[in-house]
Amino acid sequence: MVGVSLLHTSREMFKPFFTSALIAAFFAAAPAGAEVASPFGYPSTTLDAPATLTEPVGQFVQFGRVPFFLGNTGLSEVAERYHAARLREGAGYFERDFACFTGTEGGRPMIVWLIATASSEITEAQIEWVKDDREVPRTCGKLDARNLPVRLGLTGLGMTEKEVAEHIGKPSHEDGFGWKFWFSQRFLKNARGLEELELNWVGLKFKDGRVDRGFASFTRNP
Repeated sequence: MVGVSLLHTSREMFKPFFTSALIAAFFAAAPAGAEVASPFGYPSTTLDAPATLTEPVGQFVQFGRVPFFLGNTGLSEVAERYHAARLREGAGYFERDFACFTGTEGGRPMIVWLIATASSEITEAQIEWVKDDREVPRTCGKLDARNLPVRLGLTGLGMTEKEVAEHIGKPSHEDGFGWKFWFSQRFLKNARGLEELELNWVGLKFKDGRVDRGFASFTRNP
């Protein structure tokens, strides 16, 4: 467990990055039969997780064997590589660009959202199954077998709770509604010798004992 002041610092440092995405997407839900038009809303319990980890478990999203590191990979680079449209919503701290990618894992259609909040670099990644009553947006890039499976760090859709625990350990928080969170923070020195606070979240929603959707988010502040 972290101290109250440290947890408060984490939340404050996180606001420009994650809160803007939260406000823009909290509990967003498309009507039945509609396209999966934008990233899903984050659970409100995300910020209840204490920083129990000192090493991040969700630094990258991986397409097949190709990793893209959060905070170090431009969204345009990935969108162009897989022929996805880059879309924008909001303004200022609430501005975010995103692109979607789709493929099939285990015979089920899935979708990946890469998000750049107030940045040109990817700050968040989301994965989820495409439900039977939804359609994948035509703007999504197509992932073939060479670019699958998709992983958030070492975790992915369809994994059991035991498999996830074997890969990334005990969660920092469980909200009682199917979500489990892994939250790390650490202080690093940048190229100028200045100390930076790095925060990394992984959130996984379990349904019937397996990962049904998930996200990874990253921010670093001097």
